[in-house]
Amino acid sequence: MKKLLLAIIAVMLFAGSALAGDKIVEVVNPDEVFQKGYIQVIGESEAGQSRYRAKRAAEVVAQRRLLEIFQGLRLSGQTTVRDGMLTNENIKTTVEGTLRGAVPCGEAFDRTEGYARVCLRLNLHGHDSVYSAFEDIILKSPQELKVRDIPAFKPDADKLPAVLPLPVETKPEVQVAAPADEDKPAAVVEEKPAAVVEEQVAVVEEKPLPTTEEAASKIQEAVKTPIDGIIVDVRDFDFKPALVNRILTENNEVLFDPSKVLNQVLIERGCGGYTTDLQKARALLESWGSKSPVVLKGRTVQNVTDAVVSTDDAAAVFAYDQQYNLLAQARVVFVLK
Repeated sequence: MKKLLLAIIAVMLFAGSALAGDKIVEVVNPDEVFQKGYIQVIGESEAGQSRYRAKRAAEVVAQRRLLEIFQGLRLSGQTTVRDGMLTNENIKTTVEGTLRGAVPCGEAFDRTEGYARVCLRLNLHGHDSVYSAFEDIILKSPQELKVRDIPAFKPDADKLPAVLPLPVETKPEVQVAAPADEDKPAAVVEEKPAAVVEEQVAVVEEKPLPTTEEAASKIQEAVKTPIDGIIVDVRDFDFKPALVNRILTENNEVLFDPSKVLNQVLIERGCGGYTTDLQKARALLESWGSKSPVVLKGRTVQNVTDAVVSTDDAAAVFAYDQQYNLLAQARVVFVLK
């Protein structure tokens, strides 16, 4: 019993010292929040209070701090959560409900000075998260987030590359007759008709892809390995993560947005991931099951939160999505500067 009591005290002291020693740090910068997938704040009470009062006071400070950081996140474009709360009652109600999903991530009490510190975390993804609370608004009422209404990208059928798995070459079977036995008749080798052999060889003949000359080499190379993820490199531009990020074409059409994503995937991943390094982007996609992502070089950025890619790149992604349904899984990572 004595050993158990000492162990509990040691754990409590370790937890308190971890928070007091700033080993638990705040995550409040918007870019970092979207990269890590959560907001994390620390609230501190005034000194000279009992443990209970100090803890409650620290929680209030942390909740106030959490709301402040949450309001600074972008909904889409130039619109922040604070902007949405001021103009839309539905968003205000959603925000208030979302904050109740914050979870404790550490606490400490200084008996000598009589003050407490409490850590709170609000997750962007998963159960009781920002995306779970905003799911209906994002999917059913995006106009409340002031998302610009622009048409979806649909390339002309005659320009769409035929993205299919590379056919496996099949060779006509050659049956070797067993050595003749004096007591048994020789085995009969069945020869396939020439028409059948020609048909098998024809399967591997690669048909020309109806693409522009600029995109042809890219698509030809792509068909060798199915594309199952997208990395959008926007490091040359002032791109900002938001609850709604999109990929547009140069002709101002939507290639990717939350409406393309399955509901449960949207809650778990939002509009994709964010990082500042291509290797980290590949690692993140691999954790989502992507083995062969394609890197799209952003041409520009619109309204801060919309990445723009070439129409040729968009046509390739569109074609692969028709075959492999990669956009529905939100296997998209934006690489920030």
